[in-house]
Amino acid sequence: MANESGDLKLLANFRKLIDLVSADNNYKPSNAALKPPALEAQHAAGLAAAHEVPATFGTNMAAISDRETGFAEVPATMSRLHGLARASGARSETITDLNTFKRKLTPRRKPKARTAAADATAAPTETEKQHSSSQMSYDNQIGHIRGYLGVLGTVGDYKPNEADLKLPALQSWVDDLQAKNDAVSSTFVPLSQARAERDNLLYTNENSIVNTALLVKEYVKGAQGTRSPLYQQIKGLAFKRK
Repeated sequence: MANESGDLKLLANFRKLIDLVSADNNYKPSNAALKPPALEAQHAAGLAAAHEVPATFGTNMAAISDRETGFAEVPATMSRLHGLARASGARSETITDLNTFKRKLTPRRKPKARTAAADATAAPTETEKQHSSSQMSYDNQIGHIRGYLGVLGTVGDYKPNEADLKLPALQSWVDDLQAKNDAVSSTFVPLSQARAERDNLLYTNENSIVNTALLVKEYVKGAQGTRSPLYQQIKGLAFKRK
């Protein structure tokens, strides 16, 4: 709903509004929510909520980067693994099953540019594009790797000397990918909650900062008039909903 720079601008204007009305001896609203102590408390709560958003955003972005780094190794690891699996002496039927999972973990190459005379019906349909994309989602990649390892576990002759490609190491590897993927989801929850709290306090609640600031302006306009020095000082402070 809002952006962080806009939030801080709004809070800065609210801070100016509070300072200006607090210094005016004729500012005497009957509404307790418009009195300086209430305005100060509202500003403090809004500022804390606004600062919480970038803090949780940083944690979520770190989890996303960690996941991207981990999954970037999937193609190379699966290529090495598949080579050893094929060289293990497994039956052709088993290799066929492994090939099925391996293909699902291989991003499709972009088709070469076609000439005007090329058969347009050979282009991938939107459904095919969406299927290809969904197959390469992080959740599906994990599922395909686990499926591959499940088949590989039936190959008695798969006994590599490479420590990172032994089955226990591979299980730990895919478990780590799962943990990295889960971390993105779990760190997004507090970010989403922080944004919702920020939006409520600053913009959407009935007693949001925007609404309170606008009421302060209305009070000053009614009590002192539009030509009063205080109203002239605060009328230009912007308080807009995003």
